[in-house]
Amino acid sequence: MTRFLACLAAAAVLAGCGLAATPEKSDAAVLVGIGEQDAAMFTDPLFTPLGIKNARYFPSWNVAFKQEEAGWLDQWLDGARAAGVTPLISFNVNLGSRCPNRPCKLPTVSQYTTAFKAFRARWHDVTVISPWNEANHRSQPTFKNPKRAAQLYNVVRKNCVGCTIVAADVIDEVNMERWLKVFKKTAKRPRIWGLHNYRDTNKRKGQRLGGTKRLLKAVKGQVWLTETGGIVKFVLPNGHTLFRRSESRANTATKRMFALAKRYRSRIKRLYIYHWKQSSADNRFDAGLVRLDGSARPAYFTVRNQLNTSTFNP
Repeated sequence: MTRFLACLAAAAVLAGCGLAATPEKSDAAVLVGIGEQDAAMFTDPLFTPLGIKNARYFPSWNVAFKQEEAGWLDQWLDGARAAGVTPLISFNVNLGSRCPNRPCKLPTVSQYTTAFKAFRARWHDVTVISPWNEANHRSQPTFKNPKRAAQLYNVVRKNCVGCTIVAADVIDEVNMERWLKVFKKTAKRPRIWGLHNYRDTNKRKGQRLGGTKRLLKAVKGQVWLTETGGIVKFVLPNGHTLFRRSESRANTATKRMFALAKRYRSRIKRLYIYHWKQSSADNRFDAGLVRLDGSARPAYFTVRNQLNTSTFNP
């Protein structure tokens, strides 16, 4: 028997025995990551079996100058390195800000440049960056200043040669296209765009949908779903309940998230599920795949099942 026929026969035997059950992964598949602020995720016994190698964290934009916050980031990055996980750092408004009320500080280009250079000096191995989190949302000082957001992206682009940069990280609000139109006039050759598509994944009566499709139409290049997933519970700051607690509804939303990413996989190349674990018993926003007691919610098993398909890579 020739070597070719022997190999062919062996492959047939393996397939017949069911040993080829895991589908071959494609380079064109969507990479799946997790957004989580707690470094304990990396050693969680439920996290390791998923094989996820990308995670997202959002510190203050000037974290390099904040001793306590810098320590938290050090701890999180140490956990990511130990687990072989590549971090995506999305800079955020200062901790303690109350945008759109005061305090709500929008850094100047000079201030942001100084802070980012300090970040690079301390955490030089971090090379996947989003210059500002949810930049078109009213909770951010960039909400009414897309030009400044573009200038901050340009700062990162200039001072992070060889880095992978998410140009604008937006949420699917009604102002998204208008905001991006101004942003694009100043941003230098953006190639990757970030989207938080909660409206599409978590359907609600009377809510405008189609944010994913809208962004794909508004920009060119890759799109990453930098924050997405199923909401278990969401109470607004004014006390109004937007989503009553429901793990079943959150699981349906998680399935919808994967379906959207699969439908547009020619453009959508990554998704970061937010978030890993319920942080407290009375938190206003809960989208954790894992309950406070460490047990898995239904959405966790949906994620695990999808990672066993050829469309999604951990």
